[in-house]
Amino acid sequence: MYILIFLKMKIFKFSIILLALLFSRSLVQAGSFNAPNIPSTQDSLIAIKHLKLSGYKVLERGAITIYERQRPGDKLNLFKPIITHYFSVKGSSKIYLFTLENLKKIYRNGRAFEVLDTRFRTNSDLLVYDAIHQQYSINYYLSKVDPA
Repeated sequence: MYILIFLKMKIFKFSIILLALLFSRSLVQAGSFNAPNIPSTQDSLIAIKHLKLSGYKVLERGAITIYERQRPGDKLNLFKPIITHYFSVKGSSKIYLFTLENLKKIYRNGRAFEVLDTRFRTNSDLLVYDAIHQQYSINYYLSKVDPA
């Protein structure tokens, strides 16, 4: 009998909390329509600061230079090494995080953007190695667009 009353109280408390969370989320969403348009850092391209190239391995030089950085892992990833990829555009000293979004920001005009938009869907697609041409696909396609 007491267990049944206890369970009903728990269900009632859970229902009230769930309702409060749903209501608060809808208020936040409704308030976002009134929020001023503030540009975020995601909208702009940010180069990696305090770069020490000695910690980076060059995977390939081409239309873009692809770098790899390996850091030791921690408890959260079971101490597996954390591998992060970066890139720089030929003729530039700035290095960026190797993401499709960053590449599209750099090549936002012209045929290179079209190639990025049609050939690559995810960040992992950028690291596909083309064994026939013996280079990363991203460098192959970018070199065909801009053969300089």
